[in-house]
Formats: sequence, C-alpha cells, structure tokens
Amino acid sequence: MPDLKSGKNRKTRRICKKSGGFPGSLWRFGRQKFTIMLVPHTEKRTVHFQVSLFTMFFMGVMFLGLLAGFFWFSLDFSGKEVLLAARSRDLADTEANLDVIRDEVGQLVISSGAFKNSLYNTMDMLGLEGISADPASGGGDLASLFAVEQADGNTLAEVTDLQSLRVSLDDSVSSLEDIGLVLSSQKDLLSDIPTIWPLQGVRGWVTQVFGPSIHPFGKYWYLHRGIDLAFGYGVPIMATANGKVVKKEYDANGFGYYIDIQHNYGFKTRYAHMQRQLVDVGQTVSQREVIGTMGNSGMSTGPHLHYEVMIGTQLVDPIKFLNMANPDGSLQNITTKLQRYQ
Repeated sequence: MPDLKSGKNRKTRRICKKSGGFPGSLWRFGRQKFTIMLVPHTEKRTVHFQVSLFTMFFMGVMFLGLLAGFFWFSLDFSGKEVLLAARSRDLADTEANLDVIRDEVGQLVISSGAFKNSLYNTMDMLGLEGISADPASGGGDLASLFAVEQADGNTLAEVTDLQSLRVSLDDSVSSLEDIGLVLSSQKDLLSDIPTIWPLQGVRGWVTQVFGPSIHPFGKYWYLHRGIDLAFGYGVPIMATANGKVVKKEYDANGFGYYIDIQHNYGFKTRYAHMQRQLVDVGQTVSQREVIGTMGNSGMSTGPHLHYEVMIGTQLVDPIKFLNMANPDGSLQNITTKLQRYQ
C-alpha cells in the first residue's frame, strides 16, 4: 500500500512538472530551496540548513496561529477577570441584602410576638382558649426550604426564627377561625340591636343630648327623650337595626313626621322631625336601609333628626348603644361633645 501511494505522489509531481499553467508554476515556485546559515561568534562550526518555500509558508502559518491563539487567550482571560470582579461586586451586594433581610426577619419576629400577644388577649376577652405555640417544634415546608447551615453545623438563627414564626402562624389559624365565629355571631346580634349612626354618609352635629333640658319654646325644664342630630334638609336617615315599621304619623305640635320601628329583644327606635317618610307601616326594614330624610317638621328650631331608643317602655340614652357598635373610638369626638353639653 505505501508503494502505491508513493507512486501516485511521484506521478502527481511529474504531471505538475510537465503540465503548464498556474499549477506547474506554483509547484516549481514552492519547491525552491533556500539555505539558512547560522554563524557563531566563536570558532565553532557553522550551522546551515535548507528549507523550501512550502516549509517556510507552513511555519509562518503556524506562527501566526500561535500568535492569534495567544491574543485570544489573553482577551479571554481579561474577560474572565472582569466577570470575576463583577461577581465579587454581586456577592458583596448579596451579603448587604442578606443583612437587610436579617434585620427584616428580626422585625418580623417582633411583630409576630406582638400579634400573638394581642391575639391571645382578644381570645381571653372573648372567653376562648388560645393554643400556645412551641417554637422548638419547627419544621415543615419552611424548614426544608431554608435548610442552610453554618460552618459549625448549626442552623442559622434567622431560619430558626422563620420556623418559629411559621409554627406560630399555623397555630393562630384555628384561633382566628374561633374569633371569626364569635364576631359573626356578634354581627348578627348587632344587626338586631340599634347600634349604628342613623345618618347616612355624615355625622352631623349633636345639638341636644339625652336627659333633662330646657324646652326651646316653653322655656321650662323637661326630659329630652333622645338625641338631636342636625345637618341639613334631605340627609338620608337609616334604620339603626333590623325591624318592622309599627308607626308612621304626623304630629304638628310635637315630632312632626316621625316613624317608629320595632326590633328584636324588645328594642324600639323613633325618628322624628323628618322631611320625607319612605317606608310604610308593616314594612320589614334592614339595618342601614334608608327610611326617610332629615327635615324641620313639627315643633322644631331647624332641620335635624330627633332619635330615640326604648327597651320595652323604658327610654335609654342612644349614645350608649351607638358606642357599642363603634369600640374603635370613632364616636370619641361626639361623645366628648355630649359630655360638654351635659
């Protein structure tokens, strides 16, 4: 097989030599040989050797390839160095963000403790038993998600705090459900008791409180049976509890146009000096349903609503029941005004 290949190569060279044109000229040009002599400064023997143009061209290509490779690796190394510097900056930013997260986790744990105490205090007020959370019983999904350990093998403190927080929140769910049931029952109860402000969209001004007062027309002492709320003509008046309209009349020398509503548990409310009456006797109304508008009918000194609350035949101060529905203090300013009137 080698003899056949060498024979083919010799045959190819003979053909190139014999053939004219560019291939033959290129072959003859490339086959030219040059002698390179290395003459030492000492008296040692001169070294010389011959190389063809093809060999010189091949060596030049190899040198250029090595030079290009060197520049490519230099550029690649510079790029890796820049990337490494960028990653170092990112790592520093990540560490700074981790410090912020740790601070937030600490604040979250503090807020969780405050929420837990408030929750259990609320449950005590409602007569419910709270479930105490055991911080040491951490685990679950959060533990598997944050399975991060320090070099000494101890779990990070922030992860332990998050696990405790998860356990606390899990235990709070059932407590919140119990509170929800109690509040739902109270909501149903409060909708049957006159506990909302009777004016829709406005507070108005308390111009007269419940109790002994001087009659604005007769100038004598009398018992003011409710509270007077002034604002303006046409202000919508709402039923303060679920009930049934039992009276709808006009009293020219007293209440003017007024409505009485009977509620559950023996409560009854009266809305007087109205401009318009929008319900009829026997009609069932819901809490917050508009039953009329504010006016100045009957013996009145200006547009206002005279509002009364009765339990059976006993008159009571409406403010006490209005405060029942507003334990957040939203009526604090009005209550203060009432104290000044009294």
